[in-house]
Amino acid sequence: MGEQNARERILQAALKVFAEKSFEGSRIDEIAREANVPKSLIYYHFKSKNEILEVLSARFIEEYERLLSASSNETHQEKAQGLTERMKNVYYEFGQKNADLVRVMFIDSLKKSNEKPILYKVLDALIAKDIKNDSDTDYDIQERRIAEFFTSLIPNYAYICFADSWTQYFGVDRKRFDQLYGKIYGEIHGGYHERHK
Repeated sequence: MGEQNARERILQAALKVFAEKSFEGSRIDEIAREANVPKSLIYYHFKSKNEILEVLSARFIEEYERLLSASSNETHQEKAQGLTERMKNVYYEFGQKNADLVRVMFIDSLKKSNEKPILYKVLDALIAKDIKNDSDTDYDIQERRIAEFFTSLIPNYAYICFADSWTQYFGVDRKRFDQLYGKIYGEIHGGYHERHK
């Protein structure tokens, strides 16, 4: 087994174990068992469980930044107009592909700790892209952070985490649920961009 292949297997196994047992509740030996590698090989590639999560999160943020670059030169008005379509065609697929990691990051960000929550790092990536491309000199960065975090990031992470159980519990067709979420998201978060022309 090649070194890169072993490292990748460890990362994928860790993600599976983190998603099933939570980051806090998982152990290195469980990751080793899932990856079918000796525990020592995990420590050869990673110092700790935290480093594994950091690598997974960094990959997620890099991919997210690539998605964001597609809309990097849009005005607030253009963002508002294309938000629902972009959500449906780009971000939904990205979220579903990374659903396990989204759950892990969401839960990890809720724990009380001195460390910066992973979700703040995702927000930093979004805001950094916008600051670099925004020509608005009256840009209120704190307002933008609050708007993006509480009307976009948190609702979208919750959507990814709860969509399946919500539709089962409330007996809602998944397609209808997705349409309603997209509509409401567009009204709330799109409304923010609409007001900041």
